[in-house]
Amino acid sequence: MDRIRTPAVFSYKKRQKKMHSPNLSCNYEIKFNTFVIFIMQRKMGMTRRTFLMELARRKGFRVETELSDSVTHVVAENNSYLEVLDWLRGQAVGDSSRFELLDVSWLTACIEAGRPIDSEMKYRLMEQDQSPALNIPTSEVPSFIASKVSQYSCQRKTTLKNYNKKFTDAFEIMAESYEFKENEIFCLEFLRAASVMKFLPFPVTRMKDIQGLPCMGDRVRDVIEEIIEEGESSRAKEVLDDERYKSFKQFTSVFGVGVKTSEKWYRMGLRTLEEVKADKTLKLSKMQKAGFLYYEDLVSCVSKAEADAVTSIVKNTVYMFLPDALVTITGGFRR
Repeated sequence: MDRIRTPAVFSYKKRQKKMHSPNLSCNYEIKFNTFVIFIMQRKMGMTRRTFLMELARRKGFRVETELSDSVTHVVAENNSYLEVLDWLRGQAVGDSSRFELLDVSWLTACIEAGRPIDSEMKYRLMEQDQSPALNIPTSEVPSFIASKVSQYSCQRKTTLKNYNKKFTDAFEIMAESYEFKENEIFCLEFLRAASVMKFLPFPVTRMKDIQGLPCMGDRVRDVIEEIIEEGESSRAKEVLDDERYKSFKQFTSVFGVGVKTSEKWYRMGLRTLEEVKADKTLKLSKMQKAGFLYYEDLVSCVSKAEADAVTSIVKNTVYMFLPDALVTITGGFRR
């Protein structure tokens, strides 16, 4: 009897486990009961939809797997207002006005903030005579053609205003990490991507925004997607917490110290500048001695007042010989 009964019990438990596995997300605490979100799978794909659903649930949002009467917000990606309406009609929804029809950028913004944000007009899917998720007439949307963006930074006009700092900061951390590992290819990949993102005249809020742009390889796109969906890059965070990276960051901040010297000191067991200065067995070059001697002065930024004072001195000297000369103070450089 035991031999006959055991498989039946096992089979029942297996079916029970399988039946309950999709509902594991119900264990998440719902913090925002008035928001009931449904994410359309159309043009998004099942994997990405499942990922967004679970991510939103972990942040405390109520996300329904099926479209129901309790849903208040319908979120779509790469779907126009009319396409969403057409899909809703196919689901036998008579009155679609009871839903907020929103672009997926609204959901990712909520996830990043960790709370519901206003469903501003820029997130709403609008009538065809307006640009989706922007609420401005199509004729007023700034003309931006990704395919015409040059892959060469010298051919791109980049202002000081960076609309995508959270992306470029992560790229520069990744680039520096690869520089310390002497991986020039990956380092350049992230530096070039950072340069392109600084050029963009708008903030990137969805993956569609970077379509057609140069220097957006798979590694770069992975970082962008994670920042859009989670608000930060786990890879960049891991780098900042890495002991080797933190040591190299300190060592290379000294004038005359590069990656090779940093690697040598790290292998000797040194981790901080204090440990380097305390080690009397080290033979420092003339530049490195100067780097430590004037360290605080070299790592500090030049103030505007100091820059203006130097400009005045240079101008007065130049004008003595060339009264019509044009003197302009420019940029900075990395020591």
